Amino acid sequence: MTTTNRTRPFFVSLLAVLLLLFGLLAFFGSLFLWGEGFLFAFPPSVDYSFPITDLLVNAPISILAAIGLWRRKAWGYLASQFVAGFYIYASVEIFVMVIQNGPPIPIEIVLPQVLAVLVAAGLVFYLWRVRQIFG
Repeated sequence: MTTTNRTRPFFVSLLAVLLLLFGLLAFFGSLFLWGEGFLFAFPPSVDYSFPITDLLVNAPISILAAIGLWRRKAWGYLASQFVAGFYIYASVEIFVMVIQNGPPIPIEIVLPQVLAVLVAAGLVFYLWRVRQIFG
């Protein structure tokens, strides 16, 4: 794909917007334990591993990668590759948890993870093709 120095490919813009959205959702979703309470109120019997990881790792690096991709910076490309690996890892963790729990499969958990895997694939495979625009 050829691109001038001033234009950002549409798909790079789309990936940046999705990363920003995912980062904001991870930040605010984890603060409210994905509907199970408020993080700093410590409700009993709630697993904190995913919310804390979302708050400390997923949200900041997703937002950082979004900004870097939007600005076409080399560090944005690198951050996006970290995000892709994180999304795949977290998705596998969640898919295994869902399979272990058995039916009924909660679509509100599986659908976002499928989307995260698709975004991760775009981050790895598409951005590799246009990596020269990140200077």
